[in-house]
Amino acid sequence: MTWEDVVTKFHHRPHSPAVQDIAPSMPAARPLSPATSLSTAQPVFTHDPQEMDLDASSAPSHHHQPGRPPLSEARIRTPLPTGPRLEKSLSLPGIESLKNEMQNNAARMLSATTRGRYNSVQALLLFWQDDDEALSVQNAVGELADVFDKYYHYTFQIQVIPSSSESCKSSWRWLSRKLNDFAEERDQRDVLKIVYYIGHTYLDANRDMVLASSKDVERASTIRWSGMQQILEEACADTLIIMDAAYFPPARIVRQQGVLEIIAASLSEDHLTALDRCAFTRALADQLRTRAARQTPLSVVELHSILLALYPKLARDRTPEREIITSFPAPLHTMMSGNSRLPSIFLSPVQQSSPLRSSFSYENSPQLHLAIKLNDDNVDIDSWNEWLRMMPEGIKDIKIDGPFRTTFR
Repeated sequence: MTWEDVVTKFHHRPHSPAVQDIAPSMPAARPLSPATSLSTAQPVFTHDPQEMDLDASSAPSHHHQPGRPPLSEARIRTPLPTGPRLEKSLSLPGIESLKNEMQNNAARMLSATTRGRYNSVQALLLFWQDDDEALSVQNAVGELADVFDKYYHYTFQIQVIPSSSESCKSSWRWLSRKLNDFAEERDQRDVLKIVYYIGHTYLDANRDMVLASSKDVERASTIRWSGMQQILEEACADTLIIMDAAYFPPARIVRQQGVLEIIAASLSEDHLTALDRCAFTRALADQLRTRAARQTPLSVVELHSILLALYPKLARDRTPEREIITSFPAPLHTMMSGNSRLPSIFLSPVQQSSPLRSSFSYENSPQLHLAIKLNDDNVDIDSWNEWLRMMPEGIKDIKIDGPFRTTFR
């Protein structure tokens, strides 16, 4: 049978014949030569849509192997290039320890209903027993303590500094013990310590700052501040010192780790004549109360700028008869950090924690994977924990894998 006979036999069929239909009728001893036949039959198939439309791939070929599909460009694949692969490594104990601690800390931090920088805040409020204006001072301290309690849920204690007398031979030793106990209790990085003082201060003959119970230097009980501040400088927890008094910075402040931040009423005693006695404390309490209602953290740097803007109004209220204020004091802010990457201390309400999640949840939520390459096994775990504590809002779960080593294949 010739190729023309095949066309004549099958051109009235509605579908194109398969090779299996054609093969039995072909002589086995005669090879097909479709090349010449297709050229003559092409016009027949082109003009009549009912006729058979033969694809070149269905035509017999001398190079086609039975049982294997013909090769085409779509089936040719370029091999993937070889590159680095991550393999689990158990020979990095330092990084393994980092992984375990970070995973535990992440679970604890993310368990809070409203996550903040600190899991707990402790405040120590100090004023003198024989202050010149004891009633006004007690009311101001009570107002600040009420804000810490009701709006921020801070743990606080109010301590009255006794004057040096027969019952208390040294106010310095009393305050030293109180500050030591306060600094040692839960001295850890996720706890904030606040030391508040309202009273009088001045520089003695040795140019050292002194806490005083009265403006009258002759009869006042005094405490040299340099030794007290050193206790707070050596603490691990971030520490905020608030002084409704003049603060005279020492020649050197040494902070080993964390942040030591100071905000005070003034750099000199001018605030005593320009402002009311407890104006700084009341303005501080009012700003903390306002920010807590907004439910947004307040940094100490921002708090200082707000108080700085309020000072002209506070001074003008004290002397309403003066139309123009030519000079007025300014609040002081100082910050020392053992880690230059740590930001200012944040003040925000502390919320109760919810139960810890036991494992990472792969639910239908967006995920972001970070690959971090480390130099060697010597890692600073404290710095990594600080980085983890500063994670932004919106993170629901964290899973830390590793350590891995990169290998090439």
